[in-house]
Amino acid sequence: MSNLAANIPADLQAAMRARDDAFYAVDPAQWGKYTASDFTTVQQNGQFYLRADRIENLQTQKQRPYVPREREQFQQQGDLVVTRFFSGGLWVVEVWKRIDGAWATVMTQATTAAKA
Repeated sequence: MSNLAANIPADLQAAMRARDDAFYAVDPAQWGKYTASDFTTVQQNGQFYLRADRIENLQTQKQRPYVPREREQFQQQGDLVVTRFFSGGLWVVEVWKRIDGAWATVMTQATTAAKA
């Protein structure tokens, strides 16, 4: 994976930040705007969620301060981008796809980072 965010389209970078902001603000409508209808995720506790399940779960969370992404890596293949990053003690993999001209996450997986 490439570490160069500069090579990632600006509209994708904006979508990633907007989705992260919505997550920390507990704004399911805004979060859903950047999340594909067929989205799936596996959380660090092993829970598998479909989009509707994750939105319901998000609504039970409390707002918290934004935690920036660190050590981002990207791999782009046309309208598909895989990103890996570290945030809040987790390694996260996201798969983004351009759908009808806009970027949306189609799947994610979060893993608790090993203690060094």
